[in-house]
Amino acid sequence: MRTIRILPLVLLAVIGLSPGMAASQADVLTPENDNEARLNRLQPPDKVLDAIGVRPGMTVAEIGAGRGRYAVQLAVRVGPTGRVYAEDIDEAALDHLRQRCRRWRLENVEVVRGDVADPKLPPAELDLVFIISSYHHFDDPVALLRRARAALKPAGRLAIGEWITIRETDRHETTSENIIKQMETAGYVLERMDTFLKVNNFLIYIFRMDGSRGG
Repeated sequence: MRTIRILPLVLLAVIGLSPGMAASQADVLTPENDNEARLNRLQPPDKVLDAIGVRPGMTVAEIGAGRGRYAVQLAVRVGPTGRVYAEDIDEAALDHLRQRCRRWRLENVEVVRGDVADPKLPPAELDLVFIISSYHHFDDPVALLRRARAALKPAGRLAIGEWITIRETDRHETTSENIIKQMETAGYVLERMDTFLKVNNFLIYIFRMDGSRGG
C-alpha cells in the first residue's frame, strides 16, 4: 500500500505537476477538443519534440502558444527542472492557457503577452525558441524573430514547424525558400530541415544564430 501511495507523487514530480493534483501524464496531454486531436495526429508531439531536441531541464519559449496545445507538451517534456515561456498576443487565448496550466498545476509555465514585433522574452535565458503552425499568422516574422534572438543563449536554437501548403489563409510567404530567407534576414542560419512529416504537409526547420551578427 505504501508503494501505491508513493508512485503518484513520483509521477507528478517527473511531469512537473504539484503534489496533491491527482492527474496522470495522459490526462495533462489529452487534447481538449477534436481540432487539437486532429492537429496532434498530423504533428505528433512526441516525434516533433524529439526532432527539435527538447529535453528535461531545458528552458524553452513557444511563440504563438495560443490556448496551450503544445505548451503543455513542452511543460511535461522539460519537467520540474525546466521552464516554458508560453507567448502570444491574444489575451483570450492566454487566459485559457493560464486556466489550463492551473487545472493541471503546471508550475513550470510562464505566460507572456507579447506584441506583433516583440515576443518580450527574458534575455539570454532560452535554450530553444519554438513555433508550431503559427509562423504564417505573423505580421512581421523578421522583426519578431530578430527580437527573439536576444532571448537565446549563445548555443540556443530556433525551431519552426510549419505547413508546406497553407489552406486557411491567402498568405504565401511560408514557402521553404521564403522562411529560410526571412530567418537569414533576422540573423539565423539553417542547420537542417526535417521532412519526416512531409506526408502530413508539414516541415520542421532548425536554425542557429548567425555568429557574424550582433545581438
